[in-house]
Amino acid sequence: MLDFPGKFSCIVFVGNCNFRCPYCHNPSLVFDPESQPEVTREYFRDFLTRREGRLDGVVISGGEPTLHAGLPEFVNEVKSRNFLVKMDTNGTNPEMIRQIHEADTLDYIAIDYKAPAARYSLVTRNPAHIAAVHRTIRYAAEQGIPMEIRTTIHRDLLAPDDFATMRRELDALGAKRWYLQQFNTTSPELIDDSLLGRPTYSDSELLALADAAGGETLARGLTGSLIKHRGVVKVAS
Repeated sequence: MLDFPGKFSCIVFVGNCNFRCPYCHNPSLVFDPESQPEVTREYFRDFLTRREGRLDGVVISGGEPTLHAGLPEFVNEVKSRNFLVKMDTNGTNPEMIRQIHEADTLDYIAIDYKAPAARYSLVTRNPAHIAAVHRTIRYAAEQGIPMEIRTTIHRDLLAPDDFATMRRELDALGAKRWYLQQFNTTSPELIDDSLLGRPTYSDSELLALADAAGGETLARGLTGSLIKHRGVVKVAS
């Protein structure tokens, strides 16, 4: 219920990524996807068949799904079974997002926005992609695709002043709903394990940062349960 707002969903994880974000909690998918258990297309078809009428949608996450040329075909197959599709993406392949949307097979998109544009490469450890990320966000906003922007927060990577800059950048792109996500201090593995030993923002500081950023900026705790909206802290059911 947390990954696809308002929907019962399952999650498909796809290997490989073109970013190396220090707080990534799926390093095996990034560096060594072949080490992970493989789910065949046949198994997944059977999985969906047995859940028709009980499952609303499928979340495709990663890694970075849009690195794979077969993604549009896979999405088409999921949609042909009358399931909704949500895409989790870092936004670096706007052409593929356009292709999937134009096929009327994209119901929701969550885009990770890592840092202010001027410091993007410092967080992602890849210098080439901020323009593409901006194109993806602008396209989704212009097309009216249900969308959320997400940013994982750690004090070492983002200073308080960064959030006002990011809010202005997102406003200029037409993005509205922005989640500030708490860094998971209990993750069993990260790309940069040293983050686990250094202090980050508390939940109350995260709420204050969301409030100061303005607009439709919300704070999401580790389990998705801490939500700040219009000055009210709500506990999600």
